[in-house]
Amino acid sequence: MFVYSDRDEGEKWGYDFDGWSTDRSVFFYTGEGAEGDHTFTYWKNQAVLAHKEAGRALHLFIAASGKQPGGKLHRYVGEFEVDPGLPYVREDDPIRERSVIVFRLRPLGTVDRAEADLAGFPDVEQTAESSVVPTEAGDAESFDRSPPTGGKALRRETGLSKRYEHYLLDKGHSVGRCRIRPPGEIKYLFTDLYDSTANELYEAKAVSTREAVRCAIGQLLDYRRHIESKDARLVVLLPVQPAGDLLSLIHSCGMSCVYEIAEGAFDRIDPPA
Repeated sequence: MFVYSDRDEGEKWGYDFDGWSTDRSVFFYTGEGAEGDHTFTYWKNQAVLAHKEAGRALHLFIAASGKQPGGKLHRYVGEFEVDPGLPYVREDDPIRERSVIVFRLRPLGTVDRAEADLAGFPDVEQTAESSVVPTEAGDAESFDRSPPTGGKALRRETGLSKRYEHYLLDKGHSVGRCRIRPPGEIKYLFTDLYDSTANELYEAKAVSTREAVRCAIGQLLDYRRHIESKDARLVVLLPVQPAGDLLSLIHSCGMSCVYEIAEGAFDRIDPPA
């Protein structure tokens, strides 16, 4: 059975997972499916998953050229098998908002472990990884954001975060962001701000709508499960004071709300004691 890895094609579909883990022990290979979540009812995914049971050897090829007459050229990498312990993981496709299958392929015998084929991240772990990094870190990485917000909204969020970061720095606080790798996942998540001085985790939104507030609450609860400081206070950062019911929603979750009252100036409403 032949499988073909093509990063350029993958990026057209919104993902870039294919390649060797940093220690080159596992090759990540993304499954197929044009619409909706990847499933094993699609025959190609099922064929890869069950190749050993079917008595088929799995041979991996990687695209080695762009489009040309007669099709792309591919380079043979070697024979692999789906890892028996953890055959695949699931990752998010942020463009089409779906879950995709990423197989973990183990090499059999001698294979080509070219530097150019590194995926850029380590193999998955069964425990979460978390660290505090500078706010600039992760700017070129995948962010845990909702794609429909678009580029303008993302720039507004970034601007709001930067202004509040400067506000905290002027008060002498130490500010960074948390880099999180959930267990069993490939890519890292980056929070907006983490105030180490006050032990507070912030999620910024470009607008103060119900949808944005709900999203911020969910993200903060998700992040706190994995960061080192499990008792960090959670804060929703907004461009204007939200509606009263949304403020009550934030407070009902034990979270605070910070909002901008003038450019670079902020007010804060904590939940009732």
